[in-house]
Amino acid sequence: MSQQTDTLAEGKVPPPILSRLLFSTSSAPQIIVGAEAGEDAAVVKGSERIVITADPITFTEENIGTYTVAVNCNDIVAMGGEPVYLTTTILLPPGTTQKRLEIIFQEIRVSCRKAKILWVGGHTEVTPAVTRIIVSAQAVGFLHKEPTLTSDAKPGHLIVMTKWAGLEGTTLIARERPQETSKLLGAGAYQEVLGWLDDPGISILREGKILHSFPLGAAHDPTEGGVSTGVHEIASRSRLGVRIDWEKIPIREETALLCKHFSLDPLGVLSSGVFLFTSPPAPARKACRALTGQGIPAAIIGEMIGPAGEVILTKEGKCSPLPIFIRDELIKLKS
Repeated sequence: MSQQTDTLAEGKVPPPILSRLLFSTSSAPQIIVGAEAGEDAAVVKGSERIVITADPITFTEENIGTYTVAVNCNDIVAMGGEPVYLTTTILLPPGTTQKRLEIIFQEIRVSCRKAKILWVGGHTEVTPAVTRIIVSAQAVGFLHKEPTLTSDAKPGHLIVMTKWAGLEGTTLIARERPQETSKLLGAGAYQEVLGWLDDPGISILREGKILHSFPLGAAHDPTEGGVSTGVHEIASRSRLGVRIDWEKIPIREETALLCKHFSLDPLGVLSSGVFLFTSPPAPARKACRALTGQGIPAAIIGEMIGPAGEVILTKEGKCSPLPIFIRDELIKLKS
């Protein structure tokens, strides 16, 4: 197929192409009306409490389908729910090829299968309103217990985080700046960082399953603004102070080297794949053991203090305010 005939025209994706691509979406007994060209919405069976979230992927076009599924499912997990359904809005700039769109559909299909969720439809079109590919998705899940709110931290709760700070951001830096990253880290470490997208991955589905029966207080999925912003949001919503210990925050050497090179703070870098939660001391320590026992790094990084007060970072025996990042540190790479 020539480049010219492969290029998608502005407007809705033609029904023959869309109908073929929609075979990538899910089918299951609980789906009454699935993704079909010309249908306005999906219809599914359900009688339980539902959790709904929506998130766009705007930082990168690389592996955009993978990010779409993980980021939306993570929000459901952080609320204490189980993600079940996904819908997508895919906006393509003029000049996008069918091949590129097929790759996006394949990424979403494979990621949904791994996450064991059902992709039930959405909307796809070519529009000059965007200059790069944008995928915005909505995930729906079910609650089988009380929700874990960002505001549910209590004084004396310990703060636990899984994996390491800047996990998502580090993989993005490696993809956006491959030559510099490879030169700085070496070819082997560069390839390993690229692999973080799948191992340990930017999904917190496994954490959600392991922690299902634990008495969590607040729970949060830190994304833009990184771990630091996630902690500030827990503190603000719970109306409590926080003391974080810098030495206890897991930061991989690769992340530290890249952040230093590009003058970024690793605590303010995109951190999908990290799960932040609070719990009383004994359950928090037990949760860490359960997570690490299943191969998921976990560490206690601080404590909630009350009443409402400062969000403090202790480093080398000195205390200072934990930085607040209005914008994610990765935006500096685009300026």
